[in-house]
Amino acid sequence: MPGLFLEESPSMAWWTHLLFFRWQLEKTPAAEPQEVGYFALFGRAIKQYIYENFIYLLYIFLSGFTYLYLSLSVFTFFFQKSVPKVFPYLIDILSEPYLGTLGIYVVVKEIEHRRGKIIPKRWGEAFTAIWFIFMLVATLFTYFSDNYELGGVYKNIVTNALAAIIIRVGTLIR
Repeated sequence: MPGLFLEESPSMAWWTHLLFFRWQLEKTPAAEPQEVGYFALFGRAIKQYIYENFIYLLYIFLSGFTYLYLSLSVFTFFFQKSVPKVFPYLIDILSEPYLGTLGIYVVVKEIEHRRGKIIPKRWGEAFTAIWFIFMLVATLFTYFSDNYELGGVYKNIVTNALAAIIIRVGTLIR
């Protein structure tokens, strides 16, 4: 019966593919497991999972990258004097790939929506609000404080915040 469970459930959790990779043994001829080995069958189960869930895995990766970039931007702006000198350059270097990632993220989300797979609303709305609030706070700090200046980090904050807001508005229009 485990074979039936695995064949009928295409959207299984990743760990069920790994735990029940014995299912691969049941589908192969009797002589093949000794020739191929368990490690190869385990690898085959992982490849199958990645193939079946590539869009979702891409969605998770892109989400992680966008939040990592946002966190790095916040940290670099507020601790400009104490962060390593490479951080502002890193913010600038990753700015364009970040904007590309936002675009791909929206396309992936729209593909999944049109396929009928509803991706749970995790932080999409909050993400844009965080960028907007961060841009407002950064603008106030830059305008009223002598410790912050109009520089590359602030420019990237405004650019990326406005991009996130425009993309979010675009997704609402459909």
